[in-house]
Amino acid sequence: MNDRIAIETCGPIHASIRPPGSKSLTNRALACAALASGRSTLTGALDSEDTRVMCESLRRLGIHVACDWDAATIVVDGCGGRIPVAEADLFVANSGTSIRFLAAMVSAARGRFRLDGIERMRQRPIGDLLAALNQLGARATSETGNDCPPVVIEASGLRGGTTRVRGDISSQFLSGLLMAVPYADRPVTIEVDGELVSKPYVEMTLAVMRSFGVEVDAAEDLRRFSIAAPTAYTGRQYSIEPDASAASYFWAAAAI
Repeated sequence: MNDRIAIETCGPIHASIRPPGSKSLTNRALACAALASGRSTLTGALDSEDTRVMCESLRRLGIHVACDWDAATIVVDGCGGRIPVAEADLFVANSGTSIRFLAAMVSAARGRFRLDGIERMRQRPIGDLLAALNQLGARATSETGNDCPPVVIEASGLRGGTTRVRGDISSQFLSGLLMAVPYADRPVTIEVDGELVSKPYVEMTLAVMRSFGVEVDAAEDLRRFSIAAPTAYTGRQYSIEPDASAASYFWAAAAI
């Protein structure tokens, strides 16, 4: 058995490329743009299952989202913090960012919302996010009582105040909260229990929020956040940076 693989060189590579956009940035920008007042144009957006799921869910919430995947551009007409529909059933496939961001977003609305996904999604705990939302006045429950999707949220707006969320499971719980609470009825303080994982992603969330016009007073260790709600995002043109991990392959090719 021949276990060798022959690789023929093709000579020097001369090209200019733009790596795909960051999925993490694309979905965060979509969340802020959807809640913003006015139109946002997102350029460099990533075409992926997660971003398509997010776009379709926003449409089901009554928000106008136009995607030109060939041009890597998404246009969002924001709802100004008022989700247009009072009831929606959202299918998120296996997109963890989508269900966590959307669960927080619809909690700031008024109505009944159900979020579900594929069988694998139904094994992914989300109870800590639901508990944090309930501390702010939401009625968010796991339909089967096991802290996993399907999730049902009977929303009457977020009243504000102080909430706590675990930081050692997923930073997306915190990111979802941060992006939604500017639309609470009064100022919000978020306190993080345990060691916060993936701090760079929380910093990314804060940067996207800042780009859409909302400042967050964050402790240096990212264990406490204060948001002067009610406030609002403003629609804008937003350029999504390429994904660094995707770019690494092309850096390697250039080095060779």
